[in-house]
Amino acid sequence: MRGFIVLLILCILITGCSSSKQVEVKSKSILYDFREPFSFPFEVNEVRSEIAIDNPEYLQQFVFHYKNKQTLQEIKYILSKVIDKPEELPKQSKQLLELKSGKQAYYQEDMTSQSIWWEGQNGFLARFVYYIDGNREQLGSNKLAQSDFIGLVNQVQQ
Repeated sequence: MRGFIVLLILCILITGCSSSKQVEVKSKSILYDFREPFSFPFEVNEVRSEIAIDNPEYLQQFVFHYKNKQTLQEIKYILSKVIDKPEELPKQSKQLLELKSGKQAYYQEDMTSQSIWWEGQNGFLARFVYYIDGNREQLGSNKLAQSDFIGLVNQVQQ
């Protein structure tokens, strides 16, 4: 019986000592509600998304991929936010366009890609980027009209 009491006292002491080391758990939830486009300028038969969580206290990035597996055409919808420091819209060498909401967007194209950039909701910088075969093939006759990009943006505006 005496051994039981000593064991009980040791358990209480050990429990008391270990409870003083409380671990602070900080919530790092990143909850956002993004609208995705529902109509595309080409047939989409593969959709996937990714979330960059390398450093969620500095950068939060969400990427939605819409692809046609046969033609290798792809549109990426990218939403990125630098925490506590708003990202600047890259306006240089881009054409200014106006959206249905009255916001400004910036359009750019080269031989292998086309993109449109605008200020999204909740401090996110938003953009659609279109390319073929991982941006390794020239667009040629598969080039999209600027109105296709404006249509995509208007679908996701809140």
